[in-house]
Amino acid sequence: MRFVAVKTPEQQAVLMLHKTRDLLVRQRTGLINALRAHLGEYGIISSKGPGGVTTLVKLVHEVQDLVPAQARSALHTIASQLRGLADGIAGGCWV
Repeated sequence: MRFVAVKTPEQQAVLMLHKTRDLLVRQRTGLINALRAHLGEYGIISSKGPGGVTTLVKLVHEVQDLVPAQARSALHTIASQLRGLADGIAGGCWV
């Protein structure tokens, strides 16, 4: 049987930071995929990568006449969640 040393509180804190950032990045990826899929239903597409996501978020605000009101509401919710996650990922004290 192999024994593992007990982690210090500082080591646990660093692990928590890494796990939290990983969770935020996975949530962001899911939201980006959902945004692409929903806009794709209306024929609105953009390139892949960070620039494509920025373009999609801008398009959410510009395509008022192409998308029904209920869909716009859902898209705005996704866009605001993306902004929040981007701030959380960029503003975190990640090691």
